[in-house]
Amino acid sequence: MKWHILAIMSGLAAAAPPPARTQVFMFETGTTLLTKCRNKAPEYALACTAYIVGAVDGIKKDVFIGRTHANCWPDQMQAEDVRRIVVAYLERYPDQRKAPASVLVSVALNGRYPCEK
Repeated sequence: MKWHILAIMSGLAAAAPPPARTQVFMFETGTTLLTKCRNKAPEYALACTAYIVGAVDGIKKDVFIGRTHANCWPDQMQAEDVRRIVVAYLERYPDQRKAPASVLVSVALNGRYPCEK
């Protein structure tokens, strides 16, 4: 009997269309990142800066391996400077905060360090 139920359920699962993706999963949005960055507790300030630095490293890695176009950011940047640029962007553009934080880090830095045409 159990075998028949499993066979029927397997057939139904195979016939059913896959669920629609209504949202892209992300660990951090602009909203959640800004909340961390505004928090005065040292562990939140560290989490904010660490996230931003990690995003920058990930973007630079993608440039290095040719997965994305080169940017015009300085070769050397201080973590606190990058943090200030990103936080200023998030505060200035609240309508952008639902986007993935990693994308907003890139957008903020591209705005601050645009490539010359």
